[in-house]
Amino acid sequence: MMKTTIGTFKPTGSLPQQGIVLLFDLEGFSKFFSQPDVQDYVPKYLNIILEAFDICIFGGDAYWALDGGNKPITYEPTREPIHSKFLGDGALYIWNYNDFDEPKRILLINRLWTLKTHFDKILLRASDEVPILDIPKRIRIGLAAGSVYKLTFSHSDKEEFVGYSINLASRLQSYCRNIGFIVSGRLNIPLSKLTKDNYKRVVANSIKGFPQEIVIVDNDDYDALEDEIQKKLFTEL
Repeated sequence: MMKTTIGTFKPTGSLPQQGIVLLFDLEGFSKFFSQPDVQDYVPKYLNIILEAFDICIFGGDAYWALDGGNKPITYEPTREPIHSKFLGDGALYIWNYNDFDEPKRILLINRLWTLKTHFDKILLRASDEVPILDIPKRIRIGLAAGSVYKLTFSHSDKEEFVGYSINLASRLQSYCRNIGFIVSGRLNIPLSKLTKDNYKRVVANSIKGFPQEIVIVDNDDYDALEDEIQKKLFTEL
């Protein structure tokens, strides 16, 4: 009998736990990967991107986010993920929902929106080490909350996670490329707090495989959409 190189899971997964799930994707990565001598550049580029997410999560100087002058904002650490995984052209991070109170959830949203919005500054750093024109220049981020299940391999301690919120985060990061950052309303942020930080809640009405979903988007990003795209993808609450 042939054995797979992946292995098999134990017959029973964990009980569901509430998680916060972040998924990001680098637009144009396949084209980047098809260029000559790619082995010399892909790791350098990815390390710079992943380092930026590490700063958002574990703290450090966010060189893409300035404090009103030319000084980078220093981020304090948030909570450590219970799982993280590189996905080839992006990455997955999962946190225990209960590790984040409301202010920390808002903080995470703000940091990720800032990273997306000022991604050009991260690209500028990457261009110093990656002398190629066709590097991925846009990033898409989806953030969701909900149940996740842990699967454990039969013959090792290696773990994988599955769940509704992971699928939802994946759909959100690719739902509207013109926005590039969409958060599920399931993160339960009060409307008054969202309004204060220039976000709004709308209904995403065409997510593949999902019913209508309340999502959080930045006001300015949403207003910049063409009317046709707004009407096709979203409904005002």
